[in-house]
Amino acid sequence: MAGDNTKRTSQQSKAKKIKRSIAIISGTTGTLLGIATNLYSGEFRHALESWTREFDSTVLSFGLATVVASASTAAVYYWLSKRRSSPGITTGTIEINSNAMKNANYVHDTVAGRTMHYLEVKRSSDDLLIFLHGLGLDANDFRGYLVESKFHCIALTLYGFNAKERDDDKYQPISLDSHVKLFAYALRTIRQQYPHKRITLVGFSFGADMIFFLTRYAQEGMREVEINKILLLDPNVNKSTTTISSKISTVDESRPLTQLTGILESASTDPEFRYLCEYLYKITSKNFSQIQRHAREVSEIWDTESCDQFLNFLGQVDRIASEVHVALSLNHERLFNPIIRGAAARGLNADHVVCSPSEHFELIHADYLKKCLEGIL
Repeated sequence: MAGDNTKRTSQQSKAKKIKRSIAIISGTTGTLLGIATNLYSGEFRHALESWTREFDSTVLSFGLATVVASASTAAVYYWLSKRRSSPGITTGTIEINSNAMKNANYVHDTVAGRTMHYLEVKRSSDDLLIFLHGLGLDANDFRGYLVESKFHCIALTLYGFNAKERDDDKYQPISLDSHVKLFAYALRTIRQQYPHKRITLVGFSFGADMIFFLTRYAQEGMREVEINKILLLDPNVNKSTTTISSKISTVDESRPLTQLTGILESASTDPEFRYLCEYLYKITSKNFSQIQRHAREVSEIWDTESCDQFLNFLGQVDRIASEVHVALSLNHERLFNPIIRGAAARGLNADHVVCSPSEHFELIHADYLKKCLEGIL
């Protein structure tokens, strides 16, 4: 994942050019304002000479102009510096090599030589946040927060969920087992790159489920990864929370349009309808076979009416992190009370489970993530 020397040299060169351009722009602004002030220097001197006789309004007006000129120059420089120094989003890949095969048995899936993609915003923060998206989505869904966050952030895209891989025969659908093992491999790779950072995992919807599944499919692979905190945003709880994924899992690929548009009928509010329209647009730009297999295998795991399995998973991830937080959307509010009671009965911290007034897709909006994560970290 580390950039090479050429890239760093290029970035340093760009940084120097940026600093020079900031100096030129702010200097020019200050010069123009200074010239404007100097044009009236005679009036300033005259006003100062008569200061003891009377308080000349000219002094006030041009004194104010001088202050404004200086402040404006400083403000322009500060604004440009802040804007230019804000870290940008960079893209990267994780090569799936022999290290990915450690503690993993990809029985029927050929993944070696392929890549996983991620977005990253580097910051000096001691906290490193790693995000994982929902079914059929990708790292781009976290772009808004990545830009605004004060933490070092990496958003991963699951294997085969990159839109560019849609028609690439090398990226055939793989099992849930393999997906989880590759997720663990990505976490190990990131941990090796940033050995001293405190890692917080943030999973949304199926991404939250993937964090659960680390304890089932990748226990050995996670021994090298120390996790500080975990935030689960609307994880699946039981059969009632897999409505959309269950429908996706049964879509006839030969005529998917009719069945996919039928998912829109599940919307109960106008905002939810708009989110679902956007969601369907996104997943149809991906390898649908990959998405459908993932949906089918995950839905089968949650084919239960009770919350017991969810609470079991919650207890397992609670043992691999110092804190585990769960945020349920308004869509899942009916499950809040049973989860709270069950968590308390199992000795889990029920205070770390909240029911948000936001709807499902709003949980990955920048404003919600900022409020939620800054309250946890």
